[in-house]
Amino acid sequence: MNSPFPNPAPERPRRRQDGPGCLQNPEAQAGVIALISAALMLVLISLAALAVDVAHLLVLRVEVQNAVDAAALRGASLLYSNGSATPNFSASGPAVTGAIEAVNLNLTVTGQDQLQVQANYWQQLNPSAPSNEAAIQVTLSKQGTLYFARIFGQSSRSVSATSTALVQSPSTIGAGGTKLPMAIGSCMFSLFWDSENDQPKIDPSTNQPYVIQIGSSYGGSQDDTESGDSSSCNVSAQWSSLSSSEVESENVLSGIVTGGNSSAFSTGNQIWLANGDKNALYKSVSSCSAAGDRSCEYSVVPVVNSVTPGSEQQVSALACLHVLSATGDSGKYVTVQMSGGCTPNNASGSASSYGVTEAPKLAD
Repeated sequence: MNSPFPNPAPERPRRRQDGPGCLQNPEAQAGVIALISAALMLVLISLAALAVDVAHLLVLRVEVQNAVDAAALRGASLLYSNGSATPNFSASGPAVTGAIEAVNLNLTVTGQDQLQVQANYWQQLNPSAPSNEAAIQVTLSKQGTLYFARIFGQSSRSVSATSTALVQSPSTIGAGGTKLPMAIGSCMFSLFWDSENDQPKIDPSTNQPYVIQIGSSYGGSQDDTESGDSSSCNVSAQWSSLSSSEVESENVLSGIVTGGNSSAFSTGNQIWLANGDKNALYKSVSSCSAAGDRSCEYSVVPVVNSVTPGSEQQVSALACLHVLSATGDSGKYVTVQMSGGCTPNNASGSASSYGVTEAPKLAD
């Protein structure tokens, strides 16, 4: 009799699980997984250790670079002192010692570290340098501690950084960069500035820069015989707005003494030379000179080829004056010396060095 239900499907033969390479024991399989996991864990721990140490060295590298940058800028700011047109490159001078102190303020330098500070002209420090300004170079090699790499036999690694800062002579004096509303003639500049040695000419009787009394006429109160020059040339200067604006007001010019020049001026620019003596200006300058509060004791002035009151003249250079005093009324003169080391605010550009330097900057 036929069954109303279909015949069941025949059972498929089972594959044997006891061939070579097959593990029938679950405990054996678990052991292999444990070995693989342990090996992978060791690799991961090693990579993590490497990442921690590398990150630590990268942070240290930034700290070292920041420290040498700050030290170079600090040292460069001390290369010139007020009144000096010659940079001090001495290993015991303020620039080098100041840079060393700045490094130690930012990082602890141990006996295992190497710190080198050199001050010289840039091309002496780096023969491939594009220019030759006074510069200071700071190099620090610091040992960084390794934590996890010690399992591979390394406990420290050296991290090094170098920074060079320059002091350039600017071609532009920005707003507020000087408080002396005056321009001097190129003749006066040539008489009392030693361009060959980049410093003021020295009076042999005092062994100091010549003292110059710029008279009210600004035309001939002293001649070149006082500086030992036999050519005919009068000391000359004139009050100026330090811009092309035809300013004659004593109040406006006195405002430069108290607040600085209102606009930038550069070599090659035209500036206005005022008319007259401007008696009130002598009192203003006296109050800020070396005999007063010294706020204009070292001042940048433009140099012009011709000192002609009531005219525009082109700025040919920037010079530095040491303003000793000023006398008005019947005397009317400003007593100055040619000087070096004027570091005006907001100066920029690059020009020949005549005693004016801008704030230091890092070399590219």
